[in-house]
Amino acid sequence: MDAMSAANEGGLAARVHRLRADQPALLAAAAATRAGLLLAADAPEGADTETLAALGADLLVEADAAARALTGGEPREATVRGPGGHVIALAAGESAVLVALTDALTPSSSVLPDLRDAAQEIAERL
Repeated sequence: MDAMSAANEGGLAARVHRLRADQPALLAAAAATRAGLLLAADAPEGADTETLAALGADLLVEADAAARALTGGEPREATVRGPGGHVIALAAGESAVLVALTDALTPSSSVLPDLRDAAQEIAERL
């Protein structure tokens, strides 16, 4: 059984879908391994969820390196704000990342509580 099949059997696809349904400000959401392998996603048709997963995992890995160097700890989340939107990556346990994409007008604070809850549930499922 591949990683995607195992994740879907564990309910990750349903959890990511529920996150996006509950939080309309999310344009896309994906669960990925820390190496960037897509486990589950919910996004509009045609969206490149594999790239979203890989970039989100990379964002958290890079934030981890910076946090360890500067504060001696590991980050739980990292956000990149651009003119067209925000990418938010959250640790989902030791082995996974939850990545979300919002538009530029959505404050991160309005989606973070739901993202944190989903990341915790994903961590518990893996």
